[in-house]
Amino acid sequence: MDWFDWEPVLKKVVVEEMRKAPEVSKEHGLDHVERVWSGCLKLGMKLNADLEVLVAAAYLHDLGRHYGLDLHGEKSAQLGEPILLRIKFPKEKIKKVLDAISLHDHQVKPEKRRLIETQILYDADKLDAFGAIGVERWVLHRHSMGYSIEEVLSRIQQRYDGLHLRETKNWRKNAVDTS
Repeated sequence: MDWFDWEPVLKKVVVEEMRKAPEVSKEHGLDHVERVWSGCLKLGMKLNADLEVLVAAAYLHDLGRHYGLDLHGEKSAQLGEPILLRIKFPKEKIKKVLDAISLHDHQVKPEKRRLIETQILYDADKLDAFGAIGVERWVLHRHSMGYSIEEVLSRIQQRYDGLHLRETKNWRKNAVDTS
């Protein structure tokens, strides 16, 4: 199968997993996952990354969020592994998918994200805090965790500064450049 064949399979799985999860995070629902995948696809095509790895990582990256976890990368990878085996995802690519997922938390040291797919997933996920939808989503999520609006807004710049790839920063800069 190619990456585009995996997308509907993974979308169905994520919807099923969210139904089973104890605490569904609306800020990390299917709409967020699809925006992250869109960013992964654009960056992955530009940077010649493995799109099959990226589609799986994008769709499964926030499963741990639905278990009430802020630090959720490891839990998402734990939940994702049996799913990948069940849907018969290529075994030789599973480790890359799980690495990308487990390393996408912002608290993980950037130097641990060595693979391009890991860097792309991280950046695409963080990019979803920008733009009108992203800012609203980010503010609501962080505010629900007890952060003041001022604290939330100050962290948006930190997210931008923490992006890995020059292409990501340029992409966002060009997307909002109105000149």
